[in-house]
Amino acid sequence: MTEAELSYAAIRGMLKDINDPYAEFIEPEAAQDLIDAFTGNTGVVGLYAENVDEKVVVLEVYPDGPADLAGVEPGDVILSIDEVVLDKDSDSSETGLLIRGAPDTSVVLDLLRDGETFDITIIRQQKRFASSRLLPGRIGYIYLNGFNETATQEMEEALRTVLEEEPIGLLLDLRNNEGGDMDSAQDILSFFIGDGLLFSAELTQGRTVEFFAEGNPVAADIPIVVLMDNSTYSAGETFAAAIAELGRGTTIGSNSYGKGLIQASIPMADGTILQMTVAKWYSSNGEWYQDRGVPPQIEIYDDPATEEDELVQKGIELLLAAP
Repeated sequence: MTEAELSYAAIRGMLKDINDPYAEFIEPEAAQDLIDAFTGNTGVVGLYAENVDEKVVVLEVYPDGPADLAGVEPGDVILSIDEVVLDKDSDSSETGLLIRGAPDTSVVLDLLRDGETFDITIIRQQKRFASSRLLPGRIGYIYLNGFNETATQEMEEALRTVLEEEPIGLLLDLRNNEGGDMDSAQDILSFFIGDGLLFSAELTQGRTVEFFAEGNPVAADIPIVVLMDNSTYSAGETFAAAIAELGRGTTIGSNSYGKGLIQASIPMADGTILQMTVAKWYSSNGEWYQDRGVPPQIEIYDDPATEEDELVQKGIELLLAAP
């Protein structure tokens, strides 16, 4: 074992002794992957897969993304990624790290569908955090999958683009949202909310920081429905809670993940990263949603056996019925 490996093992051993479920020591290669993924400087294929009954199953394929265009379908079982075999313990984090890579490079998925195995080669594309389109009935749809400086810029662009179509309402899809930066959550909430307390953070030293709307919202009055589920994570949960508790819109779906803690990423001189919990976040009503998740105002589930996205359809119904 090298000196670096000994040091890394010692650090991990120390982290196990502290009361922090999110404390993590990340080695240089994985640390760079994490930085690239968070900033958007990485290639993605446009699917979400999770461990279901000890198999990695594709749960969602994003429309017109690389995986969709290559022929991947929800329900496909991923057996291996670039010949790295997945097992009963593989999860969405491992799958995501294996699938991601440099933009414009290829990744090969070995899939199982209807009892048959086959390979699909997918060309990764530059990751985007926000996308928008106009749905029938003049409903604007925006998908947001993270919160950081790039996501804030892309969200504003997507919002302004869809508002040019003069929609009667907006669907904001936060499913499979990986969370991120609370400053970004504040910025993006401020596109829709003009004033008031959005959420707060209680630091480990006992100090509280309050996050207020920044004024001059881009879309202050248009009706909003937020789509959420158990993969709505961290800052995404903060966003959903604020929209519901401040009466700015309606949240539909199922309980969010339940991460009420905030981490800081500390870069080290050797390229490693140390992540430590530094705060708890509380909603505008003072709720702490750790381990229980933010509940939707209307509970509804998407049925993977149907082509229809039940959450989208319910959101459209609510917006069409809005005064």
